[in-house]
This record gives sequence, structure tokens and C-alpha cells, in this order.
Amino acid sequence: MRIIDAHMHLGEDLLFTTDDSEEVLLKAMDDHGIAAQIVQPGIVARDQKKAHERIQRFAASHPGRCFGLACFNPLMEEAAYADLVRWTVKDLGFKGVKLHTNAFCMAPTHPAAQKIFRVAEELDIAVMIHTGNGLPNALPSLCIPVAREHPGLRIVLAHAGGGTFGADAIVAAEMCPNVYLETSWVTSYDLSAMVKRLGARRVMFGTDLVSNIAVELAKYRAIGLSETQLDWCFHRTAELVFRIG
Repeated sequence: MRIIDAHMHLGEDLLFTTDDSEEVLLKAMDDHGIAAQIVQPGIVARDQKKAHERIQRFAASHPGRCFGLACFNPLMEEAAYADLVRWTVKDLGFKGVKLHTNAFCMAPTHPAAQKIFRVAEELDIAVMIHTGNGLPNALPSLCIPVAREHPGLRIVLAHAGGGTFGADAIVAAEMCPNVYLETSWVTSYDLSAMVKRLGARRVMFGTDLVSNIAVELAKYRAIGLSETQLDWCFHRTAELVFRIG
């Protein structure tokens, strides 16, 4: 069965002290049967433009195995931010943009965050929003006003509330049909509830870290999902939301 990891990082992250290389990501994909990854840079890197260009080179060297997701600190003037995101989409071929509510100390309802949703609508790309650790900014329910204000925007809740706020993520997705859940770090109990209450078409597999891949795969395979449900969670939902084939 085809598997897409909807949440992976490449290169240095000065905040979370990770630094996985292209070779590490490729080996992990091969070892675990992952067909492709949606890859974002480290949230805080020495040079964010170079970090995004590195992902583009990785994608170009391995067609169909890597798709980029942009991430820039939105605490900048709107025109500059929008130009950066347009560059990643139009020149680098990226498929979405990320708001890291914890790293940037910014709730999705913050005025400075609104530029993210405006440029994403303009470009028709998905927005991934970090949820879970980093309260209060990372509460999944804070995404509800944004999703309602932008009903045509495809919004992915990274970590789907994490191991603590899975129920909150379910409520957000139940209230907003344009909200999808990426499930790295959720409990197996919450994962089962997400698929049952929302349907597999609203849930996508993700890992966040190479060391977490085996655990996330085991959770999906342990909760009794059907082949059809696994097919959606493992790749079809991500393909639909991020517009990848």
C-alpha cells in the first residue's frame, strides 16, 4: 500500500535541535516503505531561504518522493512574507505553507497570522498549523474562526492536538469541513476516534521525526482499520489536500 508521510523535516533546526540529512530521510523511507514525504525545513534555521532551496534540490533529485512545505516567521511585513511564499510555490514547486504556533508564539487568530491565510488562498495551497504543545496558541479550537472565515482553504492541524488535545482537534474538524488532521504524536485511542467520527478522508498519516516513523505506522496498523480506511489515511487524504499525485 502506498504511504505518504505528510509531516517531515529536513536540515538543521536551531530551536528543536534536529538536523536530519537527505540520506537519513531516504533510508528511513526505504526501510519503512514510505513512498513520499511532505518535507518542511527546520522551524528556525540560520538561513531560511537556503533551507527551502535545499528541499527543492532534494525534490528535484528524487522526483515524486519529496514535496515541499514552506515555513517562514510571519512577523514581517505582509508584502515580504507573501513574496517568500509565492517564491516557494511558483519557483520551487512547494505544496503548502506552515504556521508554527509554538515556535512563533502566534495563535492562528493573531492579526499577524492572517497574511498566511490570505496568500494561501491566493495560491490555492494548503496551510498546516501546529497544534498540541505550546499552549494557549496551539489549541486546535483556535483554528475554527480561521477555517470559518476561509471556507475554501484546506487547513491541516499538525499533530491533531498531540497526545493531550485530540478531542479538541476532533471538535474543530467536526465544525469545519475544510479542516484535516495530521496525526503524529496522537494517542492510538484518539486516532481511532478521529477516523470513526470524521471518516478516513479527513485524516492523514504523518511522523514529524525519522525516529517516530515506526511508532506512527504501528499505531495505524494496531487499531483495526479497514484496507479502504488505511488507503485514505496513508496517502489519499494527503494527495487530495496537498494536490499531489
